[in-house]
This record gives sequence, C-alpha cells and structure tokens, in this order.
Amino acid sequence: MKKIPRYFQIARWIREKIDKGEWVIGSKIPTQREIAEQFGVNRSTVVTAIEMVKSEGLLEGKTGSGIYVVNNQWSLISAISPPDWNDFTKWSLQPASEHTVQMINELENRKDLIQFSKGELGPEMFPHAEITEAMGKVTLQLQEFGYGDGLGELGLRTEISRHLQRIGVNIAPESILIVSGALHALKLITTGILKRGSTVFLESPSYLHSINLFPAEMAIREIPVAEEGLNIKELFQQKFTKNSSILFLNPTFQNPTSTSMTLEQRKILLDKCQYYQLPIIEDDIFRDLWLDAPPPAPLKALDKNGQVLYVGSFSKTIAAGLRIGWLAGPEAVVKRLSDVRMQTDYGSSYLSQVLVKELLASGMYEKHLQKVRCRLREKRDELLRLLSLHLSDVATWSTPSGGFFIWVVFKKKMNMQKLFKQCLAENVVINPGFIYNDRHSTLRLSFAYATFEEMEAGILTIKSSLSNQI
Repeated sequence: MKKIPRYFQIARWIREKIDKGEWVIGSKIPTQREIAEQFGVNRSTVVTAIEMVKSEGLLEGKTGSGIYVVNNQWSLISAISPPDWNDFTKWSLQPASEHTVQMINELENRKDLIQFSKGELGPEMFPHAEITEAMGKVTLQLQEFGYGDGLGELGLRTEISRHLQRIGVNIAPESILIVSGALHALKLITTGILKRGSTVFLESPSYLHSINLFPAEMAIREIPVAEEGLNIKELFQQKFTKNSSILFLNPTFQNPTSTSMTLEQRKILLDKCQYYQLPIIEDDIFRDLWLDAPPPAPLKALDKNGQVLYVGSFSKTIAAGLRIGWLAGPEAVVKRLSDVRMQTDYGSSYLSQVLVKELLASGMYEKHLQKVRCRLREKRDELLRLLSLHLSDVATWSTPSGGFFIWVVFKKKMNMQKLFKQCLAENVVINPGFIYNDRHSTLRLSFAYATFEEMEAGILTIKSSLSNQI
C-alpha cells in the first residue's frame, strides 16, 4: 500500500479540526512551528498542507497576524452562516487577558524554554516521597466521593485551623472555606460580596493587574507599593464609601516586588482600616516560603473585629496542580461564599483535599517546607550572584527574604516589550513589569523553577538583549 504523504495527513487533520467544530470560523490556527513540532516534520511540509487547505477556501492568511479559519464544509455549500463564536467571545463578560500575558501563559508549558516567569516550584522540589506515602495512607481511608457541603472536607479545615494557630491566627474550622487556589477565593469574593459600583483599592504593581479579576462595573484605585509594602499614607488620602470600598493586598513577599510590610506598618494599616470601616482581603500565599526569618504576623492575626478575609494556598508550597487553598473569615461571610461556591462547581477535588490533610496531620508538610526553604535560598543567592556579576551596571534590586521573585529595576528607560521579544527569540521567558501595571522599566525574575545552569544562560541572554538598547 502506498504511504500517504505527511503534508496530506496534516491537511486532513486540519480539515477534521474544522469539520468537527474544534476550530470554528474566525479562529486562528496554531503556528506553522507548533504544527511542525506536533507532527515531527519540517515547516515546509506544514506550509504545503496549509496551502492545500487554503485552496479549498477553508483558510485564509492575514498579514502579520497568522492563518484563520474562514469557512467550513457546511458554510461552503449552505447560505446559512454558522454562529460567529469568535464574536461571542470578544464581547463576553470575562474579557481576554492582555496579549503578553496570554503568550506567557502558553509559553510556561514549554519544556524547551528557560522559565524566569514561572511562579511555582521547580521539579526538583516536588515532594515525591511525601506524596507517595500520604497517598498510600489516604487510599485506605477513602469512603466516598460526594460533593460535600461547599465548605470543604472537615478534616482538612481542622488541620488548616491548627496550622494557622502557629502564626497567631485563631479561627475555627467552620470559618474556613476550601477553594481551588487563591485566585478562586478572590473571584468568589468579587462575585459573592462586592456589589456593582464598588471601589477596589489595589496595590500597584500587583499580579492582580495581569488578570481580569474585577468586573468592569467596579472602580480600581491604584495604591503604590513602597520599600515597606503598600503606601499607607497615600491610601488614606483617598475617599472611602461605607459598604462599597474594599482593600486587596499582598503584605508578605508581595508579588511581584517581594516587599513585606513591617509589623508596625501592619498595625497602623489595620487600625486605620477599622476607623474608616474599610474591609481587607489579605492574600498571604507566600508566607510559608520565608528564606531568612519568619515574616511578621499576618494582618488576620491582629484582627479582633472580623475586618480581614484571609486567603492562603498550597499551590506555591506543595504543587500548583493540587488546586487547594483556603479562605478564612467571619462565619457568616464564609457561609455566604460557600453558597456561591455550590452554585458554580460544588467544591474542590476530594482526593486533593484528603491528600493535603494527611500531609499536614503527619508533619510531612513542615518537613517538606524545611527542604524547600533551603533549596530556594540557594537558588535565590545564585540568581543574586548572577545579577551582580552581569547587570549591576544597568539595574538595581533588593534581596527578597521570601517567596519566588527578584524585582529588577533598570536605571534607564528600556523598551520592555522589545526586551521580552528578544529574550523569547533566544528561548528565555521573562515577565516584564508592565503586565503588573508598572510604568517603569522593570522585570520580575523567578528563581523557583529554572536550574542553576538555566539561570546563568538566561541572565546572559538578558544582558545580550539589553546591549542593543544601551
């Protein structure tokens, strides 16, 4: 039997994607490089296949943009046009991410790139032994896989309550809601508590500026981050509306700047927020990842009046794929949000919940943290050494005392979009500061994921790319 040419196989695959409705009219198909990598062929083979499908009227190229689906087999023989799903998504209530953020999200799954962007632990810090041991114990305890009551598995909430007591947060299991990561908690708050026309006071820069968390009906007021975290003086020059204003902040190892508020600053902030009746959402997902000394107590530990909703997560400390975090606050608020939760997805993975419960209860989580802190400290120090060696003449930075990131500030104005593209061309993914709403020439570099060798190669690439702008 005669072998079917590869370009013919690829053309048939493209047609099937279109005919099955997986690639709808108006959608952009993958790049030639991506298709070539998927099929293990040269790009010329892919070009031949695409030209064949173009000649059938199914595809059309747009200069500088890519190849788009313009027809399917049905639309070619029918006068009835199919739904324009591309137009539907364009005007949806949830807007698309900024283009650079979309690119970074896609690129972070590439194993062939140096990942200075990833906000997660490197593979060498994944707790393989601990997960295996905990899973063995958990499988013997499994009884049912029901939806639950929306609050989350009681045993896990009890262990989180005990865990929080160690940092001065005394809160009962019934005041804790299990969520699928910190962002899920924040999304529940925006949909379940905040009302139309609310004013959100938000740090700037902040990782929350890189996602569309808040509905368009809400006003965002940016409060700058200084060396000791949120600029409290500027915050309280603003006007607050009772029951329509809220403060979101990340006071410990802030993302992206890695700054932390002092204990004194935290006390001042909480006192003033109580005076102005300004609720606080405290995002504290990096707390357990201190590298030099434990950070000051969280705002929630100082809160005696239910002023603070406290958000934490195991995505940064164990594994992002577990999708387990929590929200702690007044019992009435937690019940309200658990009801909202039940209207959306009925709860987080039961298996992930009981697995994390076992890690906490057995003490394996704390032992794992000790190893992670040691490794992260080594990687942080190595990236600091490389920065001092290669970029000290063009940039400044501070030594982070925890978390994953070093915030690099360039001494002169740089074209950060150009730097991003140049680094990507050399297989290095960086996070330019503008995706966090920073208007200066800045860069967030992660030391958590890349290897020592990759960090050195990546810094040299950044140095070489900068030479074109200096």
